[in-house]
Formats: sequence, C-alpha cells, structure tokens
Amino acid sequence: MRRSLITLALLLSAAGALYADSTRPEILDRIRDYDMRHSDLLVKIVRDAETLRYAKVRALEKMSVIYRQSKAEGEIVAPRYLDGLNVGLANKNPDVREAACTAAIAFNESSIAPKLVVSVANTLKDELNPAVIYACAHTLASYTKYADVAVPALLSRVERYLIDFQNSSVDEKALREVCLALKGMHARKAFIPLLKVLQSRYDEDVKSAAQEAIQAIKIQ
Repeated sequence: MRRSLITLALLLSAAGALYADSTRPEILDRIRDYDMRHSDLLVKIVRDAETLRYAKVRALEKMSVIYRQSKAEGEIVAPRYLDGLNVGLANKNPDVREAACTAAIAFNESSIAPKLVVSVANTLKDELNPAVIYACAHTLASYTKYADVAVPALLSRVERYLIDFQNSSVDEKALREVCLALKGMHARKAFIPLLKVLQSRYDEDVKSAAQEAIQAIKIQ
C-alpha cells in the first residue's frame, strides 16, 4: 500500500513539474507517444489562458499523436481530447486554431467524430485567417461520412471568397483546398458554386481544383 502511494505521489509530482514548465514545448516531448496518463495535462495546457501559444500548439499535436498511436485504447481519452480540441478551435490565436483543426484529422473515425466535425465546420464558417481555413478544409475532407455537416460549411466559404475576391496566394491556397474537400463529398449542391469559381478571377490552380470537384460530381 505504501509503495502504491509513493508511486502515485511520484506520478503526480511529475505531472505537476510538466505543467509548471508547459510554456517550454520541449517539456511536452517527455510525454511518450503511447502515454495516455498525461491526457488531462494536455487538455489543461490548451485550456489555461497563461500557457503560451506554442505550448498549446504542441499539446494539440501531442493529443492527435497519442490517440493515433494508441489505436483502440485511444478511445478512452477521446472525450477529454474533444474538450481540448474545442477550446483550441475557439482560441484567439490563429496558430492554435490551425493546430486544433489539423489535430482533428486523427479523430475522423472516433466516437467523438460527430461532435468534432460540427466544431470544425463552425470554425470554418466564421474564420478569416487563410491558414486556418486551409486546415479546416483539409480536415473536413477526411470526414466524408459527415458530408451533411461539412458541405454547408465548405460552400459558405466558397461563397464568401466569390463575394470578396482575395488576390493573395495564401487565400487562393485555402480556396483550392476547400474545392478539393468538396471533390470528396460528391455534393450536387456544390455544382453551381464551383462553376462560379471557374468564372472567377482566381488563378488556374484554384480553377483546376474546382474543375476536379465538378467532374467528381458528374461521375457520381
């Protein structure tokens, strides 16, 4: 009994030390890719307003790695990670939102997928940062089972890009990823918006992605 108490005390002490130094991303490297014991700590790092941006980004990355590497056992901590991912998606820093969107890819077959895809879709609808738009679209492309949620968000982004032309390479990269995500959804309601992209002032890479998506809809 005494030995168990000592072991527990050491684990709590290690977790406390990790959290105390969580502003240093290299500290998070001490958490092994299969180690689910520190799942609460990772979520806490993302939630804490005092934790620095790059530590939050590393914590979100580590969540996706631990879940992916742990395979079926990862479902034990998936609900905790849903909380962390949602907090990350709502963070005021675009780097953190981008990391949360990217991390969400790992959970596309998880029990939390139905709730998580709604969060990512809502983030995409309201997002202004092109890097986050890209990340959200790239993630939604892997949630083809939830096209009813993903497609409206993707189309709302297309419409906004058509209304407000953005002559920048980062925005065109984001719009291209949105078009490619629609390609995998095979949604007929995307046909007209994609045709409008072909008639827009966006560059040929964007139009090529829109054409691919249109072709995929025709083939279905």
